[in-house]
Amino acid sequence: MDENSRIDMLEKELKALKDRLCDTKSKKEKKPREPSAYNIFVKEFLSEQKNKLGDSYDHKKAFKDAGEAWSKKKTEK
Repeated sequence: MDENSRIDMLEKELKALKDRLCDTKSKKEKKPREPSAYNIFVKEFLSEQKNKLGDSYDHKKAFKDAGEAWSKKKTEK
């Protein structure tokens, strides 16, 4: 077997493997999940912080504060 025919054969095999791999991924359709209570809480908390703080809003700090507020809320229940 010469070098070119071997390369062609390997390229065909690689393409077949890629096609098979892509087919298995496309069959799995995921449905979007409903947001959890935590997701809803954080979304509302960050929105309130943006409105309250305006230009001095720091996303990193606000996210940290949201986590702390969520933990506090959970322990109060």
